[in-house]
Amino acid sequence: MQIFHVRNAKYAYILAVILFVAAIVRFVNIQSGDPIGDEVLYSFRAIGMMDFDEAEFQTTPREWFDPEVPWWTYFSFHDHPPLVFFVQHVFISAFGETVFAFRLPSAIFGVLSVFLIYRIGAMLFSPTAGLASAAVLAVTANHVFISRVGLQESYVIFFMLLAYYFFLASLRDEKKLLHLGFALGLCLLTKYTSMILLPRYIYQECARPFA
Repeated sequence: MQIFHVRNAKYAYILAVILFVAAIVRFVNIQSGDPIGDEVLYSFRAIGMMDFDEAEFQTTPREWFDPEVPWWTYFSFHDHPPLVFFVQHVFISAFGETVFAFRLPSAIFGVLSVFLIYRIGAMLFSPTAGLASAAVLAVTANHVFISRVGLQESYVIFFMLLAYYFFLASLRDEKKLLHLGFALGLCLLTKYTSMILLPRYIYQECARPFA
């Protein structure tokens, strides 16, 4: 795919080193430490794709229909979109009910976000700027941390960057608008707050004929 193509061999080598460093700081000992905060609730719900959080006043369909629970409740989450839970469910099913399996997707999306920063920087400015941006993100403490825990943020950062990449690509090739729409859909399936992207892209598309 064109998104993964790096024309210059020198840039490709430097980018590989940056991605290697990004992977090291995100993957090594990712299983260490107990789940923190919402990780506990996320992992519990991801194991069985179950919408339940034992809240006293914020009940869920699983509680409304108990004991005869309709089939659709396994695909419905009252407070979050289902994509993060589904991805975590797939990894837990593949690697077992472990902290490593639960956090692994976050680390993967974290490294992919570093790559996307390179692509976006190269499109906006130059390959050198893209490499500099990727190098900074690769070792930025906040992004490293969020890539090492099983929360939504690593996912949504990746899909927002992916949407922005395709947005920039669509300015050159309108066929990429389909890719943009797909990426935005994944954003919304990851976290509802990513809807903040929609007005910007809608405005840009409406203004394009007058540019």
